[in-house]
Amino acid sequence: MPLPVLIWMGALLVGAIMWRKIVNKLKGKKLAVLGARGVGKTQLIKFLSSGSIPAVTKQTSVTEKAGSRRFQLKELDLKVEETLDVPGDKAFYAEWKDLYAQSDIILYLLRADRLIASDAVVEARVRDDLRHIGGWLDAREGAQRPRLFMIGTHCDLDDEFVTQYADRKGDYMDKFRKLPIVSELVARGGGTRETKIVLGSLKTIQDTEALVYELFRQVVS
Repeated sequence: MPLPVLIWMGALLVGAIMWRKIVNKLKGKKLAVLGARGVGKTQLIKFLSSGSIPAVTKQTSVTEKAGSRRFQLKELDLKVEETLDVPGDKAFYAEWKDLYAQSDIILYLLRADRLIASDAVVEARVRDDLRHIGGWLDAREGAQRPRLFMIGTHCDLDDEFVTQYADRKGDYMDKFRKLPIVSELVARGGGTRETKIVLGSLKTIQDTEALVYELFRQVVS
């Protein structure tokens, strides 16, 4: 058999394996998208449920339902179950917990640009959030423990991300992980094995697709 045909068949096999991994990892899985106001929860949920992002953003004041959707993103064939868009105010921690209890994958969004800038107010808020989420995770140890992904948004507002991330992704990620507040958050989430980090932007459809692609690559890894 000619070598090019073998390579082509090998590529098909790898693609099929990846597709099965996606289906097996996400079949019947529910996502909980959590985070404070202004971190991009609604933008992310809107993209996952409809493929678009809001032209004008506004704060979510009441819990809203978001539908399910199946879509293709590069080689990933994704099926996202319906979820809820819950407000980011601390007064809604009870709703967060209810959504968390029904979910298999937790997406916790935070302003990466503000943590990089050592914003004390943002640091205090994410510390409170992870204190709650970490406690919920500890109560569901073992096979029933959801996977936690910390998603750093608004990276487009950090000059270093804009100028260097494409070529020095690993260096940028390492620098972010070494921030004292990020190290603390990861520890509260169960450590580096249990808590994964994704960085990016939700500013445009292209930015959002890149972030979601990186997220789900890690989900199936």
